[in-house]
Formats: sequence, structure tokens, C-alpha cells
Amino acid sequence: MKNCCKKLFAHKKTMGALIGLGIVIVVTGAITVMGISRNMEKAAQPEPTVTWFPDYPAITASANSDEIKRGEYLVKAGDCIACHTNTATHGAVFAGGRKMQTPFGVLYTPNITPDHETGIGGWTEAQFEKAMREGISPQGHYYYPAFPFLYFSRMPSEDIKAIKAYLDNIPAVHQENRENEMVFPFNIRLLQLPWRLMFFHPQQKDIFPTTPKTAQERGAYLVEGSGHCAMCHTPSWHIVTPLLPLGAPQKEYHLTGMKVQGYLAPNISASNLGKVSDAEITAVFSNDKLIGGGKVAGPMLEVNHDSLRYLTPDDQKAIAIYLKSVHSKEPPRPSGANAGKGIYEAYCSGCHMAGAGGAPKYGDAAAWSPYLKKGVPSLYTNAIKGINGMPAMGTCMSCTDKEIQETVDYMIAPVQGVSTAAAPPPPKKLTMTDAKKLYAENCSVCHESGFKGAPKPGDVQAFKPAVDAGFEATYLNVMEGRHDHPIHGACPTCSDAEIIAALKYMMQQSAPGKDYSLW
Repeated sequence: MKNCCKKLFAHKKTMGALIGLGIVIVVTGAITVMGISRNMEKAAQPEPTVTWFPDYPAITASANSDEIKRGEYLVKAGDCIACHTNTATHGAVFAGGRKMQTPFGVLYTPNITPDHETGIGGWTEAQFEKAMREGISPQGHYYYPAFPFLYFSRMPSEDIKAIKAYLDNIPAVHQENRENEMVFPFNIRLLQLPWRLMFFHPQQKDIFPTTPKTAQERGAYLVEGSGHCAMCHTPSWHIVTPLLPLGAPQKEYHLTGMKVQGYLAPNISASNLGKVSDAEITAVFSNDKLIGGGKVAGPMLEVNHDSLRYLTPDDQKAIAIYLKSVHSKEPPRPSGANAGKGIYEAYCSGCHMAGAGGAPKYGDAAAWSPYLKKGVPSLYTNAIKGINGMPAMGTCMSCTDKEIQETVDYMIAPVQGVSTAAAPPPPKKLTMTDAKKLYAENCSVCHESGFKGAPKPGDVQAFKPAVDAGFEATYLNVMEGRHDHPIHGACPTCSDAEIIAALKYMMQQSAPGKDYSLW
């Protein structure tokens, strides 16, 4: 009897422990799922368009060697400045701290200035090369694949050493690195090991030659190595849904496009660019001009201004030549009655799902109403030929007119016949604060960078011709697209009142002593 009681007690104790463990697992799992869900929503939202592009720092005057100059060029080709500078706060260049939202949590980029305490000043060449080639820190920690070591691993040692030489000779910035905010268990770096076993085999990587023999070979290095273009332009392996990417490219669909930060990184393989001229492709890099019309926006705008514009014309052309040589299998998409859905998901949803760049959101009847009033044939024409910020064929250069029409039909199906006349609120009187926001969202891309001579607000001399012409004449220039200005401010969804407000803000900043508040 006594033994029976002991066994029963031990059994109950074991059961209690198992139940407790089960509760812990369930609760932890629920917290993880909720955390990932919240982060997925944040990661799917388009990031604000960057309007401030940091200047590259001057290298030490006494260290002006050929190796350092080559390292500087490679850093520009790799766009290291974009991730390792907190552009949102106009932070110190290369000092890190930029927030990178992922479905699994938030990463903060590290300081890569030569500061010995908070940067990489104390790293040896061997440690730096191990980080670049193997994705392993000097402390032996695995880096997350948000750091493009998958691509840097193919760079020759001479180039990696040149990059280190350059970074060792820029101003050191003492700025502590921020802790990442990853959801459990993704905050445990050791769990990167299974990912590496599946997706990363540096010993099998082909190293690019230091001196390429052809333009195509040079383009391959810039695209597949330093430029890591596939990181955005190739569909990633994922968990259950593409909204949970694993940062590992699906090689069979190489460079055929992917959604990134609420925008579409389009298909840049031969299937889409094969018939596009080299000049049209390089104009994307140098002039922010989308193939087929429209302006580059989102993450690619930052790539252009921080990286691709610094490349020589020969290197830009080499990229174009290489891209047109890449023949990949296109991801499967629906056919027949669902053909439009497939093209929408592959080419259009990057902008129309989140409303990026002012694109009317899928299913938003109010946003589509102004376009539907002009008739469906007008929508077909706009989609095929392009209009304002909308590129021709939605960047699907391999699509037929009929496929684009089917895509338009798919996109407007949920909102056709939906009344939007019910109770729109009276228009809000726009304040100068509203005007400043409208300027930042719609006008600053050109006016902050000086694109095609666009004057910067606050530059009295640059704005003098507009001030002298008067507000009304300047407003007509904007609305009608005079003097190289895009029609309607390149914002088809902006109301006249919003255009006026943004213009008032710009004129007010640039004409001391004048008052534009009554316009």
C-alpha cells in the first residue's frame, strides 16, 4: 500500500511537470506567433521614401592610396552606406543604428567606422574577411542574413581587404550599437546554424576573378557579388507565406522579382529586360527613370543615389549587359481566368497592396473612384502606356496588352459598382503642417536632390524665378507639366487643394517677407 502511494505521488508529480511544461510551450508559442504577426504587418508597410542621402566622408589625406580608392569604390558599389547610416535621423555616416524591420523582429545595423570601442577599428583583416565571407563575427557569432554575406562571399580577397583599408581611413565615430529586438527564439543566433546548413555553403562558392575579361563578367561581379541585387530581386524561400521570407534566394527564379518593404523589386532577368536597350536600363540608375516611364521610388531610389550613380558609365553598362544574359525560370502564376491575378501579384501588388507611391490600393473603392469615373478603357491605356508615376506595362515588359487588360480587370473587380458617394466628410482645411507633410511625401524626392534642377525649398536664389513669376503661374506650371515638371506634381491621387498646399509650403520657405497663406 505504501509503495502504491509513492508510485501514485510520483506519477502525479510527473504529470504536473509535463502539464506545466506544456503550458509554458503553449504560452511561449502564442507569444512568438503574436510577435511575428505584429512584425509581419509592420514589415509589409512601405517605408517612407528616403529624401536625405548622406555624403561619403573624406578619407585621411595621408592615406590616399590606390587600394583605399578601390575600397571606396567597392563600398559605393555595395551600397554599404545605406544600411550602416541612420538616414531617418540624419545620423553619422557608417555609424550604424538604422532600424531594419523584419517579420521576425527588428535589427539595428552596426557601427563600421574605425572606432576601436564601438566600431571595427580593432578588427584584423582576417576577422573582417571572415565576417564578409562567412558571416561570422570576431566573437564567433552568426550574423543574420540581412547582412549580405551570401553575396560578399564571392568577392576576391583583394577586394575585401581594399574595403577594410577604406573603412579604416574614414572618420571614427564613437556610437554604441543598439541591441536587436528579435522575437524568441529568433533572438538566439545559434539557431542560424540550421539555416546555414540548408542555404549557405561558402566552400562551394565560386570566387569572382579580380580582373574580369569581359563586360558581362564585370557585370556579373557587380550584380552577384558586391551589389547583391538578388537579395531584393529574387524570390526567397519562406515559411508558409512569402510574408515570412528566410533571406535565402530561390535560385531557379533568379532575379525574377520580389516584394520588398511594401514595394516591388521587379523582374530584372532577360525575360523582362531582354528587349530593353542598355541606355534605358542605365537611365534607371542615373536619372531615376523607370523603364516604360514613371520615377523610381522606395528602396531603389536610395540604391541609385547612394550607390549606382557613383559607378562609371562602363560599369553601369556592364550591369545592363549581364542582366540581359540571365535566363531564369519565372515563378508560376495563374493562367486562364486567373491570369490577371498572377500578373497583379507578380508585378503590381508591390505598390497597389500598400498604396506605395500614391497607387490606389487594391479593394479601396474611394481611391479607385476618380479613375473609374474616366472609364475602364482609360485605365487600360494608363496601365499599358504609363502615366505620371505609373510605368508602362507595370514594369512587366514581357506582358501583352491583353494580359495587362486582364490584370486591370482583376484589380478593379472588387470596387466596380461600389458607391463612394455616401457621406464623404467635408474637406479638411489644410494647415502649413499638412502642407509640409504633403511636400515630404510627394515633392521632396526631386526638390531635395535637385533632380533636373528642381529648386530646394529655402534656397531663395533657386526659387527666385518661381517667386517672380507669381504663385498662379507657378501653380499652372505644376498642374500642366510645364518646364519639365511632371503633370499634377506626379501625384495623380492628390487633390488640387493638396497641390496648392504643398506649393504654398515651398514658396513660403523660399520667399522671405511674402505671405502665401491666402492662396
